[in-house]
Amino acid sequence: RVIEALAGLAAVCIARIHFEEEAQIARVAAESERLRTALLDSISHELRTPLATIMGAITGMIESAHVLSSEDQRELLSTVRDGAMRMNRLVTNLLGMVRLESGMLRLNKHWCDISDMIGVALGEVQDALQHRRVHVSLPDNLPAIYVDDVLLEQVLVNLLSNAIKYSPDGSEIYISAKCDDNVVFIEVRDTGIGIRPEEAERIFEKFYRSDTTRQIPGTGLGLAICKGIVDAHGGNIRAQPAKTGGTIFTIQLPADDAEHKENTGL
Repeated sequence: RVIEALAGLAAVCIARIHFEEEAQIARVAAESERLRTALLDSISHELRTPLATIMGAITGMIESAHVLSSEDQRELLSTVRDGAMRMNRLVTNLLGMVRLESGMLRLNKHWCDISDMIGVALGEVQDALQHRRVHVSLPDNLPAIYVDDVLLEQVLVNLLSNAIKYSPDGSEIYISAKCDDNVVFIEVRDTGIGIRPEEAERIFEKFYRSDTTRQIPGTGLGLAICKGIVDAHGGNIRAQPAKTGGTIFTIQLPADDAEHKENTGL
């Protein structure tokens, strides 16, 4: 009877473990389905909007070419370009997330000038700035850093695009950098709607959208990609609300790459 009782208890424990595993699998499947649905909804909306804009502008140029002035044609072409750039940023972010999630992200590091990377990033978002003013503050003695400049430029483009998206036309955007104790700090600050203190960590999660910004188009992937790229460089990225309004993003990167020095014998 004791053996039978122990066997019965063991059977109950095994059954409970089995059901817990099935419940966990079901929860993971449900979460995956939720994320897949959220991603597809976001992508379809993000793609349809610029596509509709591009198609409308091109249709207008075709059907009304004989009555459009040169200024009207340039405005429609600018609309097409802006829509294409928006789609390009979306595709770039999606590919970046796939590389991060699949472990296929490979860093092509070399010594890079921070001012050059900031200049490239500003060139990428120049047309989207409209009447926003960008202030860049860089010290003369800023050191070169051993990074993948293409990926870091993508981080800066995402942060600047974020600042543009969530700040009004005519506002100020500030970019600065400094080196302190072998750590390089790059800061991007806007004067837009800002974030709540409790959102400072969550905004780097995939697909996270603040309640205050849900009316603004977006997939919630840009900042998650920024974090993945900066983490891959052994750095850190954080966000905080600015005292005067807006949001401050700070990137920390090692200025003294010990691994590179060890491999090169420096």
